[in-house]
Amino acid sequence: MTCAQFNKIHPRFFRAAIIFIAAMKQLIPILIPLILCCTFSTAQQITGVIQDRESKMPLANVQLNNIYNGRTIFTDSQGRFSIAADRGQLVEIRYAGYSAQSIRLSQGHIAPYFKIYLDKIAVLNPDRYASSGLSEYQIDSIKNRELYGHVLDFRRLTNFEAIESPFSALSKSNNEKWRFQEDYAMFEREKYIDYTFNESLVKQITGLEGEELQRYMKRYRPSYEALRSMTLYDYYSYIRATAERFKRYGKPSTPRNSF
Repeated sequence: MTCAQFNKIHPRFFRAAIIFIAAMKQLIPILIPLILCCTFSTAQQITGVIQDRESKMPLANVQLNNIYNGRTIFTDSQGRFSIAADRGQLVEIRYAGYSAQSIRLSQGHIAPYFKIYLDKIAVLNPDRYASSGLSEYQIDSIKNRELYGHVLDFRRLTNFEAIESPFSALSKSNNEKWRFQEDYAMFEREKYIDYTFNESLVKQITGLEGEELQRYMKRYRPSYEALRSMTLYDYYSYIRATAERFKRYGKPSTPRNSF
């Protein structure tokens, strides 16, 4: 193409582009509701009842959450529910004191009615803790797991599901639960380190006390991954070796004006 030919086409090209952009600005307000309408128009009402597995009694106020569109409903006094969901979507069911459940709807035929049974969470009897052989750390972890289980069991979306269900992926409530799961995992790891790398044991092996013990433990605090990978022999050897290194090189120098 010659420069003369380009100069003739150039103004017409920009005029067409401007007209196209102006048309798109007018169409966007119309297209967005249409797309959203099409997204949800395929969903159908899924109905059913939720009961206790043992007593077969209906459970009221059970929470059902469609993680794809973020819709949440609760069962009525008779345990009945009706929630919008489509083929392939996942509905999570939660109720205090019961194990969480999830239902993945079939890609083919969807049953016209669902009867769902929930199982009660088995809770350790506090009176049995003393004779259970469990450490205080383990008992505390069990209690926390029971207390926050409904949040910790909240299912994370896969990358594909997040793309397919952006409303759920961006949901403030869902993201708060996922952040809590991360914080809880970090808290449990740190608590495990505190329980394993404790002052009483380190003092017994190293002979360090007081401020020196604190400085040693701060400097040579092992990571969670390292502790999990060590055998008991490796762990004791690690404490002895690092304590010798600390005693040799880690102590602060004596001030020049001291006697």
